[in-house]
Formats: sequence, structure tokens, C-alpha cells
Amino acid sequence: MRSRRSPYWHLRTALLIFLGLITFGTIGYMIIERLAFLDALYMTVITISTVGYREVVVPSRGGEIFTMIIIISGLATVVYVTTSVVELLLEGRLLEIMGRRKVLKELQDLTGHYIICGYGRVGKQIAKECQARGTSVVIIEKDEAVAEAAMADDFITVKGDAAEEVVLRQAGLERASGLVTGLSSDADNLFVTMTARMIRPDVFIVGRCNSDDTESKLYRAGADRAISPHNVGGRRMAALLLKPLVCDFLDVVTHGELVELTLEDISVEPGAAVIGRSLRDILVDDMKGIGILGLKRPKRDFVINPRGDTVLDSGDILIVSGNPDQLKELKRASRSRR
Repeated sequence: MRSRRSPYWHLRTALLIFLGLITFGTIGYMIIERLAFLDALYMTVITISTVGYREVVVPSRGGEIFTMIIIISGLATVVYVTTSVVELLLEGRLLEIMGRRKVLKELQDLTGHYIICGYGRVGKQIAKECQARGTSVVIIEKDEAVAEAAMADDFITVKGDAAEEVVLRQAGLERASGLVTGLSSDADNLFVTMTARMIRPDVFIVGRCNSDDTESKLYRAGADRAISPHNVGGRRMAALLLKPLVCDFLDVVTHGELVELTLEDISVEPGAAVIGRSLRDILVDDMKGIGILGLKRPKRDFVINPRGDTVLDSGDILIVSGNPDQLKELKRASRSRR
């Protein structure tokens, strides 16, 4: 258990034993051979090191026995110290290599995941929310201790600077569904956004901003959404104050806590079975009872509660509510048949 608390425990123990042996030998020579402190220390050091450079005094019979004990103890201590150092170096290096290979193997098999840059208070909350919904997440964190904490929380973690192209590629940006910049610095979030957009022009990017001035810059850098945690938190608190029951209901629906009712967005892909059909014709049989709360068309504003005769087209996004089985059917019908 001690070695788990600190990888240096064996090394510290070995050094303490070594110092204890020197102290024991010095005191022993001072008592047995009546030597001065410096002479006794000298005899102890040359005995432990087995150098035998020059003895201060010819040992008595008791001194010879004591010297043999010191030599044997010294050799054992030196072996223990050497073994502890080698074990510490090899164990740390092997664990690092094995951990890195495990992460790379997991990343190779991962697709459709979300990348979270930064595992601070905001990034950690985002990661746990995604994890609760069964979504695959990859963390990018350059701080060693914070990265270890992310791995301890069972997240695939890439150690490095998220603003570097090689790190984003290592996190599987080419296969990711989206990326969130949750760093504390607005400048870092801007750099990450620009780099990610250059690598993947089509990836969905949510950028964190701490000031209103940065919001417009994030959009120009390529972010699809720019979010200020302070503004969102303030609006959320005001809504809870003014309409607490409405907020509680939305929490239950959006977080999937109400099994019979969930809220989702469904995109209509090219070649899907629902294209060219009206909502009234689609929501029958197994999909009857699905509520269409909103419709977002490319380069157009939201349509709230669209009419039943609204015909769907490729690129439309539906905001729907219903039970999970019904929504699965609608998702299946909205996928490309090619």
C-alpha cells in the first residue's frame, strides 16, 4: 500500500537504511575501538564501500567481528539501493510506455467521439455529462497532474498542447464528431479553434469565451458556437429563480431522466426515406405520438411547431420529443439509404 501512495517509498527507505548503517557503524567504532568521531566515520565509509584504503587502527577481535557485520550489511544495503533505483526508473518508464500504447490503441478504434480540450472545472463537467449519456470522449490536457486525474476518472486522455496540430490528430480529430475548447485562456481557445478548423473544416466546434469581445473572435476563428460559462450560468440562475418548475422539467427531459420522454435533434441526411414527405405522413404507426417542437432549415431561422403539411428536405434538422423507441425509428428513416 505504501508503494502505491508514493513510487519513491522504496528509494527513501533504502536511503534511510543506508544512513542508519553509517550512523550505527560510526557509533560502534567509537565504542569498540575508542576512535574519534571523524576516524570512526572514515572507518565506516571505507568498510561499507569495501575500499580498504587505509585503516586508522588495527581492529581488535571485537572490531573484526563488528567490521564483518558492517561489510555484510553494507553490501546488502547497496544492493537494495541499486535495485530500488533501477526498479523506480524501469517501472515508471514501462508504465508510461504501456499507458501510451493503450491510449493509442483505444484511439485507433474510436470514431464519432467528442474531443474536450482542457480538464479544468468546465472541461471536467462537460466530460462527465457526455460520459453520463454514453458518449465517447477524448481529453486533451497538457498539465501532467491534471491529465493523470482525467485518466483516473476513466477518460481516454492525450497529454499535450491542444493548439498543436499533431496533438489534435493524435486525439482522432479526423474521426471526431465534435470538439470543445474548455481552456481558461481565451487566446488558447482561439488558437485551438483555428487549428482544429484547418484540420477538419466540417467538424462541429464549441468554443469557450470568458469575455464578450472574444465571442465574435471565436466565430471568426471557425467556432460553430461560442459559449460564456458566466453568461450561461447567470441566465440559468435567473430562469431557476423565475420559472423553477419549467427548468426542472427541461432538466428531466434533456438529461434523459424521464424514460418515456426524451428530447433530441435529428438531421435529415441526403437520400433519406423521409425526404419529400410531409410530417403528417411520416408520423404514423410506430412513430405516431412523436412531437415536432421545431424545424431548422439550412440558412433559415427556426420554425416553432411546424405544420403537419410541412415537407422535409435534405439538411433539415428536427427538434423532437418522444419515447426512445419512437425516436430510433425516426432516426432510422432520416438516415441516408445510399
